[in-house]
Amino acid sequence: MNKNPFDFKNKKDRNDFFIALLVIFFFGWLFYYFGYQRSGDLNLMDDEVAVADVSSDVGDYDNDGISNSKDLCPYEPGLADENGCPNDRDGDGVDDYYDRCPGTAGIKKNKGCPELIGKDIDGDGFVGEADRCPDIAGTDAGCPPDFDKDGIPNDMDECPNQKGTTANNGCPPDQDLDGVPDGIDKCPKVSGVKENKGCPADADKDGVYDTEDKCPQVAGVEANAGCPADKDKDGVYDKDDKCPNEKGSVNNNGCPVKISDKDGDGVPDSEDACPNKAGPVASKGCPKVEMTVAEKKVIEEAISSVVFLPSSANLTEYSKGLVIKIAALMKKYPDAKLRISGHTDSLGQDADNLELSRNRAAACLLILSKQGIDKGRMSSDGFGETKPIADNNTKAGRQKNRRVEFEMYY
Repeated sequence: MNKNPFDFKNKKDRNDFFIALLVIFFFGWLFYYFGYQRSGDLNLMDDEVAVADVSSDVGDYDNDGISNSKDLCPYEPGLADENGCPNDRDGDGVDDYYDRCPGTAGIKKNKGCPELIGKDIDGDGFVGEADRCPDIAGTDAGCPPDFDKDGIPNDMDECPNQKGTTANNGCPPDQDLDGVPDGIDKCPKVSGVKENKGCPADADKDGVYDTEDKCPQVAGVEANAGCPADKDKDGVYDKDDKCPNEKGSVNNNGCPVKISDKDGDGVPDSEDACPNKAGPVASKGCPKVEMTVAEKKVIEEAISSVVFLPSSANLTEYSKGLVIKIAALMKKYPDAKLRISGHTDSLGQDADNLELSRNRAAACLLILSKQGIDKGRMSSDGFGETKPIADNNTKAGRQKNRRVEFEMYY
């Protein structure tokens, strides 16, 4: 006969039994609760650490150019447009990164390409696995030619014989940003033009760039700023200069202009009033009449003392007498000529003074003519106030400037 385990002899045994059960249940619950939560916390912590490893890392685990913090697929190369995850344009389940035929739907075991065994998909003559680019016709193992092996086919490569970058259309970097790759740029650090192989323009091909060439359309030398040589600096280039070592005139083919001076008095014939007789420059190349001291005083007195009525060309009686004395000298020296010049002070209008000076000189010539002196031996002109010999700001100075000059010459 089995004894009932719950048949307690007394009340104390029954209470002890229930207390023992409560203790067992309590510790069982504690073990269950805290053991399960601890396990869950550890798992959650591991997940958080794994996520933190990626989100806090500024590196790029999959080397796809997208930092871990922005890459939704940090352990698998992807595209920026896909937030770092791969893409599958042809929808064959093989990501473009791994797909040998990214534009043609294929099968995974064939790396994204259709079944290639015995087939020539792109019709380039390369069959099956022999075609490295099964969906693009080519001649280089089934791929388009790529001489420089930079991954850019020749027909798309602006520098097919030089390894470059996609960003630079298959050409090497371009330091000066002139559109000419460094590999073929003759001036890689100076911006230029393609026509001059990356160097600045040089229209005349003389080695001096147009920006520095003073003769950009004529080939020259660097020493002459791009212009042809011109040793004598006369503006006529040596190749055209008949006198390259002697400074001359452009109109005379680079040679000096020979000035005609038949009488050798230093006054050019074109300016010489007496081209066949030597004379001083002051006398316009004409020889002066050799007179006695007394005769010279007649001329000097006429210059300083001949006066006219105010604002007119009428001489005073005394002044007429001085002019008549000059007529006597002209008769003594029949081969001599006479130049008469009228002058005024600065008072009044310039035009009025000029006319007055001319009229006064002409008045003197008329008096001499009436004394029998041939007009052909004389000339008169006026210069107004343009040739003062004293200060017009003083009364005495103005008096000296109001004069008529007489010059006898041969």
